[in-house]
Parts: sequence; structure tokens; C-alpha cells
Amino acid sequence: MWTSDTGAPYMVLTAHWIDNEWNLKHVVIAFQRFPHPHTGKQIQEATFKIFQDFSIATKALSITIDNGANQVAAMKLLATTLATKLQVNFGTIRCGAHTIALVVNAGLKKFQIIIDKVRAFIVQICRSPKKEEELSSLAGKLQVKYKKLIRDVKTRWNSVYSMLESFLANKIIITSAVSLYNGNFDLNLTEDEWKEIGIFCDYLKPFFEFTEVMSGSSYPTLGTLLLLLDHLLDHMTATIEASKVLWIKEIAKEMKDKFDSIKENLYNSSAYLALILDPRFKTQILPNDVNEDDVKQTLIDEFNYYKDIDHSENEINEGESSVGQKRKAIGIMDLMLQKKQKGSNLQRNEIDEYLNI
Repeated sequence: MWTSDTGAPYMVLTAHWIDNEWNLKHVVIAFQRFPHPHTGKQIQEATFKIFQDFSIATKALSITIDNGANQVAAMKLLATTLATKLQVNFGTIRCGAHTIALVVNAGLKKFQIIIDKVRAFIVQICRSPKKEEELSSLAGKLQVKYKKLIRDVKTRWNSVYSMLESFLANKIIITSAVSLYNGNFDLNLTEDEWKEIGIFCDYLKPFFEFTEVMSGSSYPTLGTLLLLLDHLLDHMTATIEASKVLWIKEIAKEMKDKFDSIKENLYNSSAYLALILDPRFKTQILPNDVNEDDVKQTLIDEFNYYKDIDHSENEINEGESSVGQKRKAIGIMDLMLQKKQKGSNLQRNEIDEYLNI
């Protein structure tokens, strides 16, 4: 869900899949005006219709959404609809980049005064090609490289980092221009505030890198989510415990409090499975508070689940193929019964073999 510059609301749905050659594919399957009200029921109905139009209602594994309450409600309704009408299991994954954006925004509020000063300066440069030419010309005289100033975008926190970083990279040019051109460049920034921008950018850099990695669409990202989240948590904790700069410690604490309040949205079984199914990591970097045996058992259960689907589909293909291919929902009692009846010996051997390579 997003709103255009003209205020028009839109709904966009992108499908991701792996083809027969194991190539990751994605394509926008819906880009449509979406009138108010944007209730969970309305979003659910529109999403279900798109699934039906593309004949993927029984094939979709999960959907990734941001943390909007209406979207969360919509996907709960959609999961219920798919389970009751089509006997399909359907999962919801919260966007890691959007969730971390909420964390960073909690810290940006504490630095807003300086951010506003930087933005005001960059806005005046962007509005005046002459002023930007003067900065570029001055860079040549000073024998330094001028880096294009970046203006932030309201809906993208990482653009704030890019704005501050581009501003900081041009410090010599900007301070010289303010000094030489007597009021042509309006900037009310002290030397201490320049230093604070540098400290703040250093602190924000890991969050910027996380957002860049997790925003990729040409490679899988869920498998690295937990590893990167642990890195950010360590970064925040180390800043709180070791930094000698009081205000950055306060920002780190504010962000960690926000992280702790929403991290359960990201630490889920899908992320753990994606992590251990990545042959680079397997179980080596599971969080310390996660029981490795429990994760392995979840993997075994999923293995059994898809084994049964494959077996059922083979039986259908041998019999009445018109029934179609469905990912049938299996309840917890079914899974427990399977484990009792089969012992999972073959599956355990295959999984253990994979994890021990």
C-alpha cells in the first residue's frame, strides 16, 4: 500500500518464485488504485481476488508485509479464508527493512534539530542550480571532489542517512562557501554539530547497510535476516555500554527499546528455517537463546509435511487429476500422529546428513 505524490492510493502486489532451473524470479502482478477505506477486510478481499485471477491461491506459500495494523489484520483474514475455503496453509512475514525503519525512526527523532538544519541547506542548493555550480567550482579551486548532495525522502529513513553522509562529505566545500559568499549560503551549524553529524552517521551506518541488503530483490534475504539482526543488536548494546558520548548512548537505548518491543515480528520459524537451509550457515549461527533441537524438529516436521503433499499429489495424478494440486493444511494433531506412526527415521537421516556436511 502506498500513496502517490498526488495523493492517490495504490495497492501493489509482487510475486516471487523459483523456476525449474532454480532461478529466482519476480514480477508485479497487480498495480491498482485502491480507494478508501483501507480496512483489513477490504485489503484481504482485493488480495484474494488477485490470487484467484492468477490461479495462485493454492500455490502461494506466504506474503511479506509491513507493520501496518490494517495489513496485519488483512493477512490474518486471508490465511483464514485460504484455510477454510481451499484447505491451504498460508504464512505472513513482516518486512525486515520496514521493521528496522521503525527502530531507526525512534532514534532520528532525537537528532531532528540538526537533521532539519541540514535538510534546509540542501533544499536551498537543490532549488538553485547556480548555488550548486558555485559549490562545484569551489571544490575545483580547493582541489577536492564535490559529492552530489542528496535530499531525503519522507518515507525512506535510509535517505536521511544518505543526506547526512553526502553533506558531511562536502564539509570543506560547504564551510568555505558559507565563509566566502557572505550570506549567499544560509547555514547555521556549529563545529560541534558538524562533529555530531559524523558520530551519528558512524552509528547509523550498520542500519543503512542492513536496509540495503534486505531491500534486494534479485537474491534471497530471509536466510540472512537473523544474522543481520543479531549484528544490529550487538551494535546497539555495545554503544549503550561502551560509548563515551552521552547523547548517542541515549539514542541507542531509545532504538533498542523499540527493537525489543517489535522483534518478535521478525524472529519466527520461517526465518530460522531459511537460516538453516542456507548451506553457508546451517545451525552455526543460530541465536544463543534458540534451542537447536527444536529448530531441527521444526525442519523435520516441514520435511514430513511436504513429503506427504508430494505423496498425495502422486496419488491424485494416478487417480483423478481433476482434483488439482493443493497444499493441504495439516494440523498439529496430524503432525503428532505422523511422528508416532512413522518415526521419521528416513527424514531424520536425510536432514542430519545435510546438517553434518
